[in-house]
Amino acid sequence: MRRAFTLIELLVVIAIIAILAAILFPVFAQAKTSAKVTASTSGMKQVALGFHIYSGDYDDTAVYHYGDTPQGRVDYTQNTTWVADILPYVKNRSIFFDPTLPEPKGDNRDLYFDPFYNDWYAWTWVTHFSVNVDGYSVNLGGSSCETLAPNVERGSKIIGAFADPAKRLAVTPIRYADLPFAWMRFYAYEAAWPRIDRYAAGWDWKQLVWDARRQYPNARLVGGFADGHAAKFGREKFVGRFADASQSEARNYREWCAKMTEKDLWDFWGRGWTND
Repeated sequence: MRRAFTLIELLVVIAIIAILAAILFPVFAQAKTSAKVTASTSGMKQVALGFHIYSGDYDDTAVYHYGDTPQGRVDYTQNTTWVADILPYVKNRSIFFDPTLPEPKGDNRDLYFDPFYNDWYAWTWVTHFSVNVDGYSVNLGGSSCETLAPNVERGSKIIGAFADPAKRLAVTPIRYADLPFAWMRFYAYEAAWPRIDRYAAGWDWKQLVWDARRQYPNARLVGGFADGHAAKFGREKFVGRFADASQSEARNYREWCAKMTEKDLWDFWGRGWTND
């Protein structure tokens, strides 16, 4: 005659299974997060290599962050950004979206609506990965540090002019408020000194890079560099936060420029002009 399990034995087995699940589920979640970060690093490296190959094809110049339409005005529904220029080198749309977040699905996978500006954008404008305008790409808008520097040159940057391209951040993930998409460029002078440490409510352009760290373990972000490699970086690369958002922009930028005289930060974020 077979002996059946007693209620106590069944409860013990269930308790053991529950304990094992409590131990293993966080491990599985951590492994999943780690896999996504690895995928993000791989994608960032492919983007950085795409930059490198592009420069080889265009006389060592960095890719423009965006260009005008033939009509002479910016049309955000057109694919006139660095993303479209680099796409032929990576041949994969998903590469430009951060694997630590779900890839957003727009209307027909092409257009996205921005509720903050009540406007539509092509997917090449709102990718999760963002190019460093001041330090790597062309600077059309300009940093106020330019007013402190003599002989400022605008236009495309020459990769070979970077003192150490292996230390120069070219591209990194960003987050745009609570939207499922982001923005394709950031200014180094804004990213290096984020204004506030809030997400979604009260977002600011100066915190877009800073907010991306929330999807990364220990706040270690991933960046693609001017020489084509990808690596992690953390809080040590950020100068700090504006103590008072009501301070004048000119004063904030002067303070930022003074802080950014430290060579390691200059090397990482880059100057806002062509001659390094």
